[in-house]
Amino acid sequence: MAAADPVVLADDALSRGDNLEAYDIAMSAREEGIETPRLAYIATLALARMGDTNMALDFYEQAGLGAIDDDDILALWGRLKKDLAEKADDDERAALFAEASKAYRAVYENRPSYYTGINAATTALLAGDRPCAEELAHKILEDPAVAKPSGFYATATAAEANVLLGRASEAYAAIADAVSWSDASVGSKASTFRQMMLIAKVAPDMAETIAPLLEALRPSPVLVYTGHMFVADAAAEAALAEKIEAALDALNPDTAYGALACGADIIVAEAILRRGLELHVVLPFEREDFVTQSVRPGGEAWVERFDHCLERAARVSYATDMGYIGDPNMFSYGSAVAMGLARMRARHLRTSAVQLAIAQKENNSLPAGTNSDVGIWQRLGHHSEIIDPGAIDRKLDRPPDIAMPEGVTRVAHSMIFADFAGFSKLSEAALPLFTSEILGRAGAVLDEYGDKVLYRNSWGDALYAVIATPIDAAEIVLKLQRQVNDVPELLRDCAGSNCGMRIGLHHGPIYRGHDAVTMRTSFFGTEVTRTARIEPVTPTGEVYATEAFAAILALETEQRFGTHYVGRVQLAKDYGELAMYKLSPRDSGEAA
Repeated sequence: MAAADPVVLADDALSRGDNLEAYDIAMSAREEGIETPRLAYIATLALARMGDTNMALDFYEQAGLGAIDDDDILALWGRLKKDLAEKADDDERAALFAEASKAYRAVYENRPSYYTGINAATTALLAGDRPCAEELAHKILEDPAVAKPSGFYATATAAEANVLLGRASEAYAAIADAVSWSDASVGSKASTFRQMMLIAKVAPDMAETIAPLLEALRPSPVLVYTGHMFVADAAAEAALAEKIEAALDALNPDTAYGALACGADIIVAEAILRRGLELHVVLPFEREDFVTQSVRPGGEAWVERFDHCLERAARVSYATDMGYIGDPNMFSYGSAVAMGLARMRARHLRTSAVQLAIAQKENNSLPAGTNSDVGIWQRLGHHSEIIDPGAIDRKLDRPPDIAMPEGVTRVAHSMIFADFAGFSKLSEAALPLFTSEILGRAGAVLDEYGDKVLYRNSWGDALYAVIATPIDAAEIVLKLQRQVNDVPELLRDCAGSNCGMRIGLHHGPIYRGHDAVTMRTSFFGTEVTRTARIEPVTPTGEVYATEAFAAILALETEQRFGTHYVGRVQLAKDYGELAMYKLSPRDSGEAA
């Protein structure tokens, strides 16, 4: 069978609103030598849709897209300028919108199309040039493709042109027609929703006209599901499946995240797949151990259903790829990663994430489980839809317990590893300056956080710290990044112009125990080793974080940090490949 065309696969991921998948497909194909302008365009657009405008601009220029005579590609430059304007300060915003309008209009005047025309018009309005916007809006409505539209984008363009002309009823009628077209995908509706939100934000006098359009366009929520494990029982399953179908009818999600334990998880996943929706499976640890611990205990019939769901999932990811070691916190860690990924996807689509929980009311003192997941989600201020599963048999045939090693406990914390690129080139005379200025500044930053820093160590140029929470870890590394960016001239002369700190960041379950050599509490384990493999592949001056860290950070209600997807990165020393994110402060445009 011929391999699927990566352009087709990446375009499909974009249409589903799965920007991470689109970017990964495009970049993987390029790494394999498939250098087509369309793949570079898709990678750039995916970055833009994920909110990393500067990275998208850099990639657009590096790929030479500005020299490609293609309307979509050339118009993307206008899109990136528009994104910059949205995040800019008030005194810069109008000029950037004007640049975006100029870019769109140049493409439109060369080869008129309603797509470039409507964007030229809208960005002219946002730049403060309403006469130009209205002139173009009239022209666009006269375009035969818009006057008698045959798909979502043409119909949505008619709605947008009518918004610019202040025609509220015509705009609403057009958007109501637009969402009924078969090509009204998750990605296309989210893109139009974003455009309407931008108009309402910059031109508040149009907000009343736009409000009903937003309700018609509003993306469906992203679902994260959790539920009790139970023994296979056709009657109980049928009754529960009926309740789940009713809940899905009411919530109307397009995408769902969760595990595939026997019982509720698998029944929800099967319902998602029957509807043709996108299923993202997040397993807490290695697949076969998960089957042993969480699928087979409910009966052998669940294993085949597990395999069937896994094969049809849009994406399968692992909170950690290690095996199960008897630590129940590995389950709650996996649940937290799934919740965070759902929140991240919801942010990309500018919608909400909702939890569907199949849960009996009980006093649950266990560290992991459905009721624990519900408690975490609700304490963070998010909405849960809870279904009572009714008469289910939860007396599972569990495997023998795995004893935890003596003298250690398991905890989930954030880990920081950092080193100084160019350290090996430093002269003997420069080493004291490095110790006082670079390591000294790093130590001062850690001092500010007191007991939140659970462990700290250094050797040579390397720094290792364990931090209580992802929020604290993000604050610390960004402050550390600022403090050590100014490298003394002597060090730069020795180490070269590209010298500087590289910082890797991860959050995961690790051991806490007594170190007989240092005679103090230490932290160790697979996830510590994995974190140590990140900073060698991190660009100088940057902070790279794992997807698990980004996901758990995304659970926080107050979003103070930006996590920008950079793709799947091969770790140092052949330690595998991980999806990585660049961490940054969250700017005002992103927060809005």
